[in-house]
Amino acid sequence: MKYLHLPENGPSWKTLLEKLRGSKKRTAAVILCVLALALLAASEFTGSRKAPTESTQTQADAYAKTLETRLAALLSSIDGAGKTQVLVTLRTGAETVWAQNDKMDTQTDESESRVQSEQEYVLVRTGGDESGLPLKTRTPQILGVAVVCEGATDPQVRQRITQTLTAALGIGASHVSVVQMESERK
Repeated sequence: MKYLHLPENGPSWKTLLEKLRGSKKRTAAVILCVLALALLAASEFTGSRKAPTESTQTQADAYAKTLETRLAALLSSIDGAGKTQVLVTLRTGAETVWAQNDKMDTQTDESESRVQSEQEYVLVRTGGDESGLPLKTRTPQILGVAVVCEGATDPQVRQRITQTLTAALGIGASHVSVVQMESERK
């Protein structure tokens, strides 16, 4: 087996190329190594990190719209409510809790003890993409609900609607407003 001997003060490119030209196997091996390094470098630049498909605001709006539709259907089925429209306002958008690694290092001297803690997010690589590991997603918090219905003149209907909303959404009665729908003029 032959070894490539280079001068001690460092190779000159010209000398290196002359020595490599001598063997076709060696030239092919060098070319393969250069290509492999180029592919590795290119994958670092083209590997994408997953971006959310929808913005948090868009997701919150979709959640509120779905909730409004379901609540309108539920409330209109209450005896005496009649035609019903619902508006839901949100306090916060959806929140994602990400997995983290916690590292704690305790150093003890003769006179004192120190604790250092460090947190880093857990990343998951799928193919060329890298993203955080979600533990859970919290639904948006509801700020209030406004209901406009035909039967709101009846105090019992208003009370049943308010009780239904407070039980279904886990919000206080002070966050619910029930008002009479404008009658259609002929």
